[in-house]
Amino acid sequence: MIMARSLNRFFYITTALFLFLLPASFAYSQEKPQESLDQKAKERMLKREAANALHRFKLRLEKEGFYSGRVALNVWRSTALDAGTFDLEQYNDFKRQLYEKSINESMKCFEEYILEENYYDANICLQTWRMHAKELGSYERAEYEALKRRLTEARTVKASEAKTEEEN
Repeated sequence: MIMARSLNRFFYITTALFLFLLPASFAYSQEKPQESLDQKAKERMLKREAANALHRFKLRLEKEGFYSGRVALNVWRSTALDAGTFDLEQYNDFKRQLYEKSINESMKCFEEYILEENYYDANICLQTWRMHAKELGSYERAEYEALKRRLTEARTVKASEAKTEEEN
C-alpha cells in the first residue's frame, strides 16, 4: 500500500510538472518568431537611418561648410557601420569631395580677403587650404610659399601706404 501511494504521488507530481512545463515550452517556442521579427525591424530601421544620414551628408556637402559636412560624414559612417552597409571606397570618395570643396573655398576666401586687405583672415584661409591639401595629398610647398609671399607683400605694401599717409 505504501508503495502504491508513493507511485501515485510520483505520478501526480510528474503529471503536474508536465502540465506546468508544457505551456511554458509553447510560450518559449512562440517567442522565437517574435524575436526574429524584432531583429528584422531593427535591421530595417538601421538601414533607414544610414540612408537618412547619407542624404543629410549630401545636403551638407552641397550647401554648407567643411565642419558640418565632416560631422555629417562621420554620422553616416557610424550609422552605415551599424547597418552593415558601410562602403570604405564610397566613404573615401565622399571625404575627398569634402576636402576638395574646402580647398576650393579656402582659396576663394584667401583671394577675397587679400582684396579686402584683411590679412589676418586671409592667413587663416591659407592655413586651412594647406591643412586640407595635405590631408588629400595635393599639397605643394612651392605653391604655399608663393601664396605666403603674396600675403606678406600685401601686408608690407599696406603698412608702407599707412606710413606714407601718416607722414603727409
